Amino acid sequence: MSKKDKLAGINFRIRKGASIGEPDAESDVRFLSPCFTETGDLQTLLDCSNSHRILVGRTGTGKSALVYKISQEENVIEIKPESLSLNYLANSDIIPVLVNAGIKLDIFYTLLWRHVFTVELLKKKFKLTNEDNTRSWIASFLSLLKTRDKTKERALSYLRDWGEKFWQETEYRIKEITHTLEERLSTDTGLTSTELSLALKAESKIGTENKIEVVHKVQKVINNLQIKELSDVLTFLSEEVFTDSQQKYYIIIDKLDENWVDDNLRLRLIRALIETIKSFRCITNVKIIIALRLDLIQSVFEKTRDAGFQEEKYQSLLLHLRWNKANLIELLNKRIELLVSEQYTSKTIKLAQLFPDSINKVDFIDYLLTRTLYRPRDAIAFINECLRRSEGKGSVTVQSIREAEIEYSAQRIEYLTFEWLNHYPKLNEYLTIIERMKSKFKLSMITKEKIDNFALNYAMNGEHSPDPVIRAAYTYINENMSPHSFIITLTKALYTIGILGIKADGFSPTLWSYSDTRPPTDGQIKPTSTVYIHSMVWSRLGIIVEN
Repeated sequence: MSKKDKLAGINFRIRKGASIGEPDAESDVRFLSPCFTETGDLQTLLDCSNSHRILVGRTGTGKSALVYKISQEENVIEIKPESLSLNYLANSDIIPVLVNAGIKLDIFYTLLWRHVFTVELLKKKFKLTNEDNTRSWIASFLSLLKTRDKTKERALSYLRDWGEKFWQETEYRIKEITHTLEERLSTDTGLTSTELSLALKAESKIGTENKIEVVHKVQKVINNLQIKELSDVLTFLSEEVFTDSQQKYYIIIDKLDENWVDDNLRLRLIRALIETIKSFRCITNVKIIIALRLDLIQSVFEKTRDAGFQEEKYQSLLLHLRWNKANLIELLNKRIELLVSEQYTSKTIKLAQLFPDSINKVDFIDYLLTRTLYRPRDAIAFINECLRRSEGKGSVTVQSIREAEIEYSAQRIEYLTFEWLNHYPKLNEYLTIIERMKSKFKLSMITKEKIDNFALNYAMNGEHSPDPVIRAAYTYINENMSPHSFIITLTKALYTIGILGIKADGFSPTLWSYSDTRPPTDGQIKPTSTVYIHSMVWSRLGIIVEN
C-alpha cells in the first residue's frame, strides 16, 4: 500500500520538535500515563501474594515507569534514597571505624531498614503526622493491645521505646538508630566513642589481645541488636494491624543506582534491604517493591557474597523486565496516536501508516526493533530521531530513516558507555577491535596483530585497571595469557553489554544478553564460534554488512 493510500483523507505535516516521549520516566509526563503499556508486570507487582518484589532490568526497560504507576495506587509509601541521609553513616564518628576494623554490620543495616519500614507503615496506616496525635495513638493502641494479648511484650516494648518519635521524617530514624548503637557500644565496652575509635584503628597502641577483645565485644553488641524484638514487631504488624485483605499497602523505592551514598556502603545497604524485603513477606497485605538495574544487583551479589551465600534463594524475589515485539509495537502505536491527536488530527494514525513498509526488503517494524535491545528507550529514541529528520513532511521516508540511524547509532554507543561505566569504564577503547569488521564473523578473525595493537595502546599500565578487558590485555602483553583467553574476556564483556551475540557452534542458538538466556561459558566461546555485531552499532562502528 502506498503512503498516499495509508494516509488517505488525513492532511498533516510533521512539525518541528515532534516527539513521542522522553528517554527517562521523570521527564516523560506527557506520554507516560496515557501511553502506559501493561505487559503483565504491573499486575504481578500489585499482587501481594506474588513473590516478585525486586524489579530488575537494564537502563531504559521501564522500571521507573512501573514504579510511577504503582505510586498512583492507594496506600503507597514512596521512599527516596537521597532523603534517608544515609551518608550520615559514612560520616559517623564510629561506623567507618567499625567497617575498617572488620566488624560485620549487616545486622545493623538490616535493623535500620526494618525500623524505617515499620515506622513508615504505622505512620501511613494511622496517619501519624505530628507529635500530639502520635502520643495519643500510642496510649490508646497500647492500652487496647495489653487487654487483648500479653504475649507480644517485645513488640509492645518496641512501640513504647520508639513510638513517640514515629511522626518524624524518615531521615530522623537513621540518625536515631545510629545514635542508639553508639550509646550501646559505649555502655557495653566501657569506652567512649572517641576511645573506641582509637582502640579499633590500625595504628592503635592498646596491644593485639586487647584489640581482639574490643572487636569481639563490639561484634557481640551488633549481633545482639533488636532483631528479635523487630521480628516480633513484624508478627504484630501481620496479626494486629494489616489484617484487612481488601486494604493493601505498598512501599516503593527507586533510584537506588544513583549516588545517594558511598559505593561500598551502598552495596551493603542494598544487600540488607533485600534481606529485609524477604523478612517482610510474612505481612501478607504489605508489599515492599524496589527497582534495581541489572548490573547493580549483580554487583551486590558479587561483592557482598559471604560464606553459605546462595544466589538462587533470591531468584523468586526478582521480576526481570523483558519486552516482546507485540508489547513494543503497542507502546509505539499509543505514543504516535497521542502525538498525532494532540497536534494534528483526531483521526487515528499508527506506526505503520507514518513509516515505510520496508527497508532493504526488511519489514520496517523488524528493521526498527533489531536496532534496539528490545527496550522502550531505544525504540522511542530511534523514532524521535526519524521524526526530527522529517520535519515539514507528511510521512517518514526511507532516506530520513537512514540519516536518523547514523545519529541514533552514535547515541546508543554513548549511552551504553555511560550505562556500563562502573563495570567496563574503557569500553570505547576496545570497541576499536571490532571497528570495520563484518557484521558476522568467527572469533578466529580477531587477529593477534589487532590484540597486540590494542594492548600496546591501552593496557601498558592496566594491571590494576577496574576494567576486566584492560586487565586481561595487560596480562596478555606480559605473556601470561594466550590470544584466545583475551578474546574470551573481550567477548564476554561485549556480550554482556549487548553489542555481540554469539553462536557457540553449529548446533547452538544465537545468544543475546537482553533475551532470556544464560550467558555462554568460557568453554563455549571457541575460535570457531560465530559472533554477530548488533545492528544498533553498525553505523557508528563502520561495520561491513553482508547480505
